[in-house]
Amino acid sequence: MEIKKFRSAYGLELIPASHEGIMLGDLVWDPVLGPPSFSRKGMPNTIFTAFLDAELISEKEWTAMQDETRDAVFKMAHFASRTVQVDVEFLNELQHPKIGRIRGEFLTRHVRKFTFGNLQVREMDDLSRVRIDHYLEMMKANKWQEYDGRIRRVHMITELYYGTIRLVIEKQYGAELEAILKQSDLKASQISEGTHATEYEFSHDNVPFAMRIERIRTFNG
Repeated sequence: MEIKKFRSAYGLELIPASHEGIMLGDLVWDPVLGPPSFSRKGMPNTIFTAFLDAELISEKEWTAMQDETRDAVFKMAHFASRTVQVDVEFLNELQHPKIGRIRGEFLTRHVRKFTFGNLQVREMDDLSRVRIDHYLEMMKANKWQEYDGRIRRVHMITELYYGTIRLVIEKQYGAELEAILKQSDLKASQISEGTHATEYEFSHDNVPFAMRIERIRTFNG
């Protein structure tokens, strides 16, 4: 349910099983039918690999295109609010590497608020979009079988969203969380203590929590 709520609220896809290897240009399957899938047997995992498999680009060009998207700069993300809140009940399904190092029972019982803050985005630039559109048109014209059977029904990541992780817990559970953090070698970048609650903030370490995807079939550079 959280995935659908997030999509409706922000027009983006929440990434349940996120990791730092998710990049612009990656292909995504069936996002409407639950959690998105980043791989499918016999299918390319990025749009650039699809072009390489179709012999539209060389390995050198493939490497260059991957490097360009990997080096996309971080920009401030323009949301209506400065933070994005996620329901606490969903935290055990949100397989973010840092959240996964905190015990599930503690998350569901003691975390009162969970948000992503200091929001940033990495976007596919216009030149990359035009180049991808050009190769897609070539596939449609000359490699229809590969186009239709391999990538026509999938989506592509064109924006990735990052944010510092913020947990708010009641002060009485602070010692328990500190013990968990020490045991898992997880360090908070900032701790803010209030009268009754404490906020712990963790850096995103280049791991996105959300993405914008566009359908390959209707992609326009």
